[in-house]
Amino acid sequence: MRYLFISDIHGQYSALAALLKKLEPTSDDILIFVGDYVDRGPDSRKVIDLLLDLKNDPDMHTYFLMGNHESMMIEALQHPEAEDAVSLWLHNGGRETLLSYMQKGHSLPYEEAASLFKNEYPGHYQFIQQLSIYHETDDHIAVHAGIDPGRDDWKDTSTHDYLWIREAFHYSDILNTNGKKVIFGHTPTLRFHEDAGIWFQSDKIGIDGGAGFKKQLNALIYEDGAYQTMFEKIK
Repeated sequence: MRYLFISDIHGQYSALAALLKKLEPTSDDILIFVGDYVDRGPDSRKVIDLLLDLKNDPDMHTYFLMGNHESMMIEALQHPEAEDAVSLWLHNGGRETLLSYMQKGHSLPYEEAASLFKNEYPGHYQFIQQLSIYHETDDHIAVHAGIDPGRDDWKDTSTHDYLWIREAFHYSDILNTNGKKVIFGHTPTLRFHEDAGIWFQSDKIGIDGGAGFKKQLNALIYEDGAYQTMFEKIK
């Protein structure tokens, strides 16, 4: 059995489709998607379509986690009158997400575009709202941004930190997970080393290849206690 981890797709449908073709997932595999499916890239709608196809395939075993971009999207859609929430999402790639749901060459005022999304794509809206915060296996904890290393029990991490934490998690020894490694996205691995490949540490593994910034989309493969990697460059 393989565990396949992918995060931070950011609307890069072509890269996701190509990466899944390389991975060739089967009914023996478990696919864990670690958040940030939308924003910045051109094809958020097609990404969600593909993820829903995987979710609804009875032969596939899938888990879908929330990222900070889905959190921003939900807040902006639920509260279109909240200028700060709407502005935060739109300035972080929300415009590209909404455009992916419109006919090519068309645009609408925000409240109309948000209403169109909620009314015409209820399955997509429901999918975004029902994402899990983390997924735990025998050997790993998968979560979008990280956990709070200062908590006695990592499960006491706040929802905000699960989705947004950076340095306090990255540069601390993780001693509160009973030896399980934390697999996370959110922060492109180029911030940790000289390329966009997966960042391996003794207690954590960063897998965000910077697809949202036109770098690459990574996959981490775990099988029989060993790791492999695959990636697809953004074109």
